[in-house]
Amino acid sequence: MHGEQNSGEQPVRRPRSAARTSAPGNGMATVLKLLLAAVALLALAYYIGNRKSAPAGADTAVDAAQATATATTSPAAGAEALVIEGEKSTTMATVDDAHMSVQEGGSVLRIEGSVGRNFANDMQALLAAHPSVRRIDITSGGGYANPGLEAARLINRNNLTVRVRSHCASMCVALWAAAGQRQLEADAVIGLHQWNPQCDARPSPEREECHYQVQFATEHTSSYNAWLRAAGFNQRLLNLQSQTASEDMAVLFAPQLWENGVEFTAVDSSGARMSREAVLQQLADRAKRG
Repeated sequence: MHGEQNSGEQPVRRPRSAARTSAPGNGMATVLKLLLAAVALLALAYYIGNRKSAPAGADTAVDAAQATATATTSPAAGAEALVIEGEKSTTMATVDDAHMSVQEGGSVLRIEGSVGRNFANDMQALLAAHPSVRRIDITSGGGYANPGLEAARLINRNNLTVRVRSHCASMCVALWAAAGQRQLEADAVIGLHQWNPQCDARPSPEREECHYQVQFATEHTSSYNAWLRAAGFNQRLLNLQSQTASEDMAVLFAPQLWENGVEFTAVDSSGARMSREAVLQQLADRAKRG
């Protein structure tokens, strides 16, 4: 999967069309239209501007944010999803590991950054050293599939809560989906896109290992899609994931996730639970300010 970040920012152009929704009578259509037209660019400018190319290989998709991104909408999720468009990467890059720290008296593991090679091992070591951790707060654009799936299994075995702050995209979504309880800050986003491991571009024996890893990651009971299904992602969202090019990202806000059956609790920045009406109001207010 992909979604790594660096310090260089790139401009993001305005979406060519606003999102629509089929949910009648609840103000969602107006909110999402405002949100995707105004707030999306503000909320995602840092994320999109700071993605860097990820290495093509057995456990990663090809990232593409080396050039200016554009935004369109996709009807695949019912309420249209904002699709951030990038350009295919032509270079190989190393995916850095996320920064992890234990906070709030040892009860929360804070994760910021990519799912690198050592991601699962680092997480396991911190959880072993701090058995009182019950929640993971994460902001991540994704990364390698193998350590990501290992981390998802670790989260699931320990029945941890995972709270998304700002954004959780690509392989990060598996971590959120595998959680015992899922939380999403009201203005945070989830990002989906398809696999592109490019196994045949690798020399033997890496090529054969790549094909094996891809088969495991797509067919195993704890695969990426299996975690999404367990979390309530419906076929429309799975189709959106499979139909969004690996260099692009389909972005979903809380109302769209609810509309498509995803099970989670919306919270504010302090962790207080929010109703759907309160989430819509907060998004609408932010859109108007933007």
